[in-house]
Amino acid sequence: MNARDLAGCLAVMLMPVAMASPAHAAPEPASGALTVAQARAVVDHAIDLIGKQYVFPQVRPAIVAALEAHKAEGRYDVDSAAELAARLGPDLAAASHDKHLWIAYNPAQAAALAHGEESKDARDYGARDGKRHNEGYETLRILPGNVRYLEMTGFRWNGAATTRAAADAMRFLAGGDAVIIDLRRNGGGSAEAVQALVSYFMPADSRVLMTFHEGAGKSHSTRVLAKLPAPRLTGKPLYVLTSADTASAAEEFADHVRLFKLGTLVGTATAGAANNNTLFPAGHGFVLSVSTGRPEHPVDHGNWEGTGVTPDAAVTAAAALDQAQLLALQMLDAKPDADHATYAWAMDGLRGRMKPPSLDAASLAEYAGTFGVRTITLANGMLTFQRESRAPTTLAPLGADLFAFGNTEDIRLRFRRAGGHVTGFDLITIDGQTVKVDRSA
Repeated sequence: MNARDLAGCLAVMLMPVAMASPAHAAPEPASGALTVAQARAVVDHAIDLIGKQYVFPQVRPAIVAALEAHKAEGRYDVDSAAELAARLGPDLAAASHDKHLWIAYNPAQAAALAHGEESKDARDYGARDGKRHNEGYETLRILPGNVRYLEMTGFRWNGAATTRAAADAMRFLAGGDAVIIDLRRNGGGSAEAVQALVSYFMPADSRVLMTFHEGAGKSHSTRVLAKLPAPRLTGKPLYVLTSADTASAAEEFADHVRLFKLGTLVGTATAGAANNNTLFPAGHGFVLSVSTGRPEHPVDHGNWEGTGVTPDAAVTAAAALDQAQLLALQMLDAKPDADHATYAWAMDGLRGRMKPPSLDAASLAEYAGTFGVRTITLANGMLTFQRESRAPTTLAPLGADLFAFGNTEDIRLRFRRAGGHVTGFDLITIDGQTVKVDRSA
């Protein structure tokens, strides 16, 4: 198997859709009619392929036996492709517990595979999909405290286009004090794309990243890239967000972070889909994905199949970003030469969002009123701030009489009281300036 073939090897198929990797997905075609004899032929072909090709010879008999038993019961005697896929797919998963062993109905892809080629439509779709999603480098943001954030939604691989997107993203991340990479919605993709990204966080020492054992004694290794089109980020504090939907190639990246000690994993254990898959035509428009190889990490000589990658900081997936931000800010603030005021400001805002104070309607109503050219209103349990005809923004409570603006992290509002009543507020900037505003009505 060459490097290009690996693009489809690490894609997790959490649902039985017909694609080799997220970068080469195509819309699933409409289900077609089958005869019972044709349905049986598909099952027989699948059994034969698994019996000959599945990565673990010792496991093949159990999978085959389970399918043969279902076949003998007449479970696969159906007259539609959709029904056959709906029955055979879950049976493959139940017998193998392997997320890369799946079947799907896709006549166009099956025909292309039968001719030993990737269809032009699939290649064109992969290029369009990569462009639409910026090759997986989908969201870039600057978080408070100059923590740079990247959401990587898929490890797509379209050669030079992906290389350029990665380099642009790395230049952006390089300007941060720390980096967060979000893989919570990343279902996998290409080993080449993983190689391209992880190389930015490692020295140019050409060490082995992963060895892919492909059966019949064959193997292929990826290595840290010696040359990159943008500066490396080695030593940059790195936090990687994971979830149960982080799978396959995304798990490979997380495993590198863990085993090469490149950063901190935050979130939940990942999906546990490590095996390399190959797509085969299974007859009558069906495509069968069979795990034909396995990855081996050079550090622990294992992989994450069935177990997933365990995070360093275990929190719910929904809480992972806030937790990673807090960890990054705490680490940065602990440095002797840190900009403590900036990091403290960012942590105060973050803690207020993570555990906001609870204010009832009566308490919020005390803040509503007119303050010169500024108005604060209460509606549906939310305070809204507006100055003259400018766009309104929400106010979120951070502490006693202290609120954050919904449209900026650099200014906060603290209400002033006299005799127990709100008499005005101070606008406080991140650099310590204060503007006092009195209540007028």
